[in-house]
Order: sequence, then C-alpha cells, then structure tokens
Amino acid sequence: NAVIATEDRRFYSHFGFDVIAFTRAMTANLIKGRYAQGGSTITQQVIKRLLLTPERSYERKIKEAILAYRLEHYLSKDEILTIYLNQTFLGANAYGVEAAARTYFGKNAKDLTLAECALIAGLPKAPSQYNPYRAPSAAIGRQHYVLRRLRELNWITEAEYDAALKQPLV
Repeated sequence: NAVIATEDRRFYSHFGFDVIAFTRAMTANLIKGRYAQGGSTITQQVIKRLLLTPERSYERKIKEAILAYRLEHYLSKDEILTIYLNQTFLGANAYGVEAAARTYFGKNAKDLTLAECALIAGLPKAPSQYNPYRAPSAAIGRQHYVLRRLRELNWITEAEYDAALKQPLV
C-alpha cells in the first residue's frame, strides 16, 4: 500500500494508463517548459524497465501506454505489482523490496514495520537522492511524505501515522 499510495494511487482502478496523472504531469511540464514530473503508472514503469529505453519523449510515452494496456490484459494487477516490487532499483545495489529490507534494515520484508515500509516505498522516485546511508534527512523527509499519503488515503489510522513518525530508524 505504501508503494501504491506514493507511486500510483489509482493502480487498481485504471487500465494501465492513468489519464488524470498523465494530464497533470503534461500540464506541469508545459507550464515549466521542461520535464518537471512524470505521470507513469506502475504498469508503465514495469514496461519501461523491461522493454523500453529510459528516454523521455512523447513517442516513447505513447508506446509505453499501449504496451501497459496490453500487459494489463495478460497479467493480473497483483502480478504486475509483484514484478514492480521485485525489479525496482531501491539504492545501495538493492533491486526489489526484499533486497532493500535486508540492505537497509537487516530483516525480511515481511518483518518490516510501517515506518520501515514507508522509507523503502519512498525510494523508487530517486534511490540515490533518498538513500538513507547517504542522505538520512532526505530519506526521512520522503518517508514522512509516504506516511502522509497513506494517512490522506485513509489506508492507515491517525494513531498508526503518529507511531510511525515517532519510530526511530536503525
């Protein structure tokens, strides 16, 4: 849920391409006159990582959307999410949530606390920038953003939110 809240909150309701997120991102990019934010869904990110180049162009974005739509007809949402969670680079030579849990916290992903999950869920946006070894304050700031998103979506309670904010990360 932490990854979905941060990366693609409508993951379970769109068809591989989120028109609302794409429109928001395109508007922001046009206003700023440069690439300022992305609008890719988790499915599109899987397609980009496995099949396409990382170039930023509208042509690649169209290909990505078409392939994401097709992928959603072959795999379930949970299968796509599993691929994403296992293939995403999360910094410190960790690819996937399990590797990140062991790298950053020395434990299995199933044993992570909410605060630890939120830290890892914040890494896909910029793994080097939010690496807790190199930039602990940036990592904690991003973790707090993830926790806020979970709270805003009512996926965690106020008590869970407060407890996670107070948990020291080791």
